[in-house]
Amino acid sequence: MWNAIVADPAMPPPRPCRTSGVGSFPTGTEEADVTTYAALLRGVNVGGHRAVPMAQLREALEAAGFGRPRTYIQSGNAVVDSDLEAPAVASALKALIADRFGHTVPVMVRSAAQLAAVLAADPWPGRDLDPAKVTVTFLSEAAPQTLTVPAGRREEAHTAGTEVWVHYPDGLGVSTLDRSGFWRPLAGIDTTTRNLRTVRVLRDMAAA
Repeated sequence: MWNAIVADPAMPPPRPCRTSGVGSFPTGTEEADVTTYAALLRGVNVGGHRAVPMAQLREALEAAGFGRPRTYIQSGNAVVDSDLEAPAVASALKALIADRFGHTVPVMVRSAAQLAAVLAADPWPGRDLDPAKVTVTFLSEAAPQTLTVPAGRREEAHTAGTEVWVHYPDGLGVSTLDRSGFWRPLAGIDTTTRNLRTVRVLRDMAAA
């Protein structure tokens, strides 16, 4: 149901909002600048914990006023249209997930343009690496320093502001990089990681 708004004749009319259990969110008008965002949830649907069914997430996003909500696989990837700024989208999604599913989870949000720029800045162009062995970790703020792979290890890493790329030549499943102290500089920063294949799919979804 649309909110009833009494407009001041001296002021331009406000944008309509749709209400949900977690508040009201602008749905956009012809005059509003609408941006497409990819939202990456951390740690949902892992081993039966923090369950967030994707069909229910799409329904909740639509009810909250986000445009064209769509999801990809079960690891917590959504693409939406909104005239909110990225931080407001992240805050709204956190509140929505807490209210609808009862989970408090970090949410990283990137616009379609930002996601395209991340992939355009591939630190290993032309090497034809297996996308399942390359990950991009998205940060809630810029990394305070360059992350360095300890000597003697086969992994490669590249720090680029709010993203950290890692190449696992032997595969992520057998790597012990997580136990090497590599990620220690990011203590206190919210992060979530996707493999390169997933990031490419989200870029294409956001561009559609």
